[in-house]
Amino acid sequence: MSIKTWIENDKVFYQVVAEKKSCVVKGVRSTKRLRGILEGVTAEQAQIAIPEDAMRKLRKMELKLYAQVELVVSKQEGAGITWKNLIDRWENEVLCDRELLAFIGLHPRTADGYLRTLLDHTDGWFNRPASDVTSVDFEVLIMQMKKIGYSLGTIYNVKTAVNSCYKWGIKKRLIPNVTVSPTYGCTISRKNARRPEILNFTEICKLLDEAKKRNHEWYPIWKLVLYTGLRSGEAYALKAKDIEFEEKRIILDTKFNFRTKKEEQLKDCEWRQVPINEELMNFLIELGVKEMPSNDYILPKLRSWRQGEAAKILRQFCEDIGINSICFHTLRACWATQLLRNGVAQSKVLIMGGWADLETMQVYLRRAGVEIIGATDSLQFERKERPGRIFKLLANNGNNDLSYEEEEIFD
Repeated sequence: MSIKTWIENDKVFYQVVAEKKSCVVKGVRSTKRLRGILEGVTAEQAQIAIPEDAMRKLRKMELKLYAQVELVVSKQEGAGITWKNLIDRWENEVLCDRELLAFIGLHPRTADGYLRTLLDHTDGWFNRPASDVTSVDFEVLIMQMKKIGYSLGTIYNVKTAVNSCYKWGIKKRLIPNVTVSPTYGCTISRKNARRPEILNFTEICKLLDEAKKRNHEWYPIWKLVLYTGLRSGEAYALKAKDIEFEEKRIILDTKFNFRTKKEEQLKDCEWRQVPINEELMNFLIELGVKEMPSNDYILPKLRSWRQGEAAKILRQFCEDIGINSICFHTLRACWATQLLRNGVAQSKVLIMGGWADLETMQVYLRRAGVEIIGATDSLQFERKERPGRIFKLLANNGNNDLSYEEEEIFD
């Protein structure tokens, strides 16, 4: 609290300020000011000292203002932490604790994605108490995102991030008088009715043939990914020491993070291996991998790759050669679907690809059509000789226990 007086144009002015900062909820504070002319006090008096009765009047104003700011702060404390402060605490207490993330099964990269999502899409809630954010607010946010044109996947990620942060705040008792997240009751599906983008066998061959003919700088990258199913960051970080020519396998334990520009552990924090077939072996030999120092990267470190333009470049090339336009990550799907169609067991593809579970593999099974191959082969509606069936009596045991044999005949 403070009282200030000054003289201007032979008049005495005053300013009374009252401020209250919460000791319970970070960032909660209230400030009020009163300014005016101090009546009954001349400039000559003020130059010497403000009369005691005038000062008493100002102190009463100060106490009254302080009572008002105290009421505001207490109400905000009752409402709980603001949405922005909740995000900050969630980041500092959960997302920055790698051991805790591992315990709850949340990958650090996923956690970072949650944080960016909240900061990018919920900034309109920052100064509001988290307890005031309701399902109506979340529905309004979703409608705004749909109008802008965000994908269902992005909207779903917003829901997941908001739900995770809010439920943690409730558990920590930072959000009073609230028991459910504002996302409760809002159903959002990531599924898209459109057929997923994929290349068939002929299109894969054309992609590699045209890229080789045109001496495209991305040709070795595309070819290696189509033969191994590596993720973009895994392919970028692949070194000569990771290729075991005698064992005919590639050992994967490192990936490149295009956001942080650093190498780190794989997505599942494990290592895996991918067999090398004859064509890939010859290709690696052509690249001179056997003669490379062990710490040399085997693929070209293109500037466009490092800057995150892999999808854009592949899409443009696909359009140029007249095949289905796909993004870079879809090359991995092409690898998986071709293996599945060739009869490779799901469990083997799962291990080689580094997927967490079979549920994730269902996407690739559907793309490959493995589960329905040959399902309609038995349908023969327009054959000239349609088969019929008769049953011939083979034996009668005398106890009404008859034995029959089924025989196929033609009309």
